[in-house]
Formats: sequence, structure tokens, C-alpha cells
Amino acid sequence: MKKLSVILVLLALCFSLAACSSNSSEPSASPSESPSESEQSSTESDVEREIDLSVTFEEVYRAYKENELRADDTYKGNVYRITAKVNGIKTGGLLNLTGGATLTMEKQIDSTIVFFYAEFEKEQEENLKEINVGDTITFEGKCLSAGTWTECELIIE
Repeated sequence: MKKLSVILVLLALCFSLAACSSNSSEPSASPSESPSESEQSSTESDVEREIDLSVTFEEVYRAYKENELRADDTYKGNVYRITAKVNGIKTGGLLNLTGGATLTMEKQIDSTIVFFYAEFEKEQEENLKEINVGDTITFEGKCLSAGTWTECELIIE
């Protein structure tokens, strides 16, 4: 009976995650309402990633440690450049519904070793094949919290 309950809970979780990842909440445009090619290209070019190079991981970590609500207002959804050591590399998992890999990263802050996750999309797989656990890498990623970074792109120097 307990196994059945656990399976049902896991199935419900999978379905809710799949529903959250779909874009069904956005209205679909009919063919007559679709934007022109010039409007599409200007919209696509406006989607540049703005990277705040003045903020360090240490600042983000400390802000989240002090007050998560305030830190969300300041850092969540913004893109930063992070340098840290690779602790683990996994494909699949809950953070990677579309492929790619999730890296477990570590960074020493004062006398504490902080672990966090960085999600890399499928397009980054070839670059990720060049790194190993134990390497120190630099990436740009979107902050969801001090412990979770998404849409990461490896910076090859």
C-alpha cells in the first residue's frame, strides 16, 4: 500500500512538472495575427542576455543567507558570471527536462565550502565534454537562488 502511495505521488509530481514546463498559458496567434518577419527579427535581437559582471557569487550567496526574500528581489532572474570548481556532472534529472547536464559546483567562501547547481542546456553538451570533475570553470547563468543557476553557458577562455 505504501509503495502504491509513493508511486502515485511521484506520478503526480511528474505531471505537475510537465504542465509547468509547457507554454499553454500563452495565447496562440492565428496565422493572420502572426508578427511580420521584421517584427520577429527585431524581437529576437532584443533578447540579448545582459550580464552583470560587477556582482560576484560571494555577494549573491551572502545576500541569500541573510534574507532570501530580499535577495530574490535583487538577484533572481538576472545573469551573472561565476567561476567555481566542478564537483559532479550529471545528465538528465529534474533540472534538465530538455537534455543537457546539471553540474554540481563548489566554491569556498571564507571557511565554508558552498555547493550549488548549474543547469546547462543541450546546446552546451559539446563544450561540457571538454571539462572534468575537479576543473575550475567560468560560466554565465541565470540566478534562481544562490543554490540554483539555469540557462548556463560555459565561457571558454
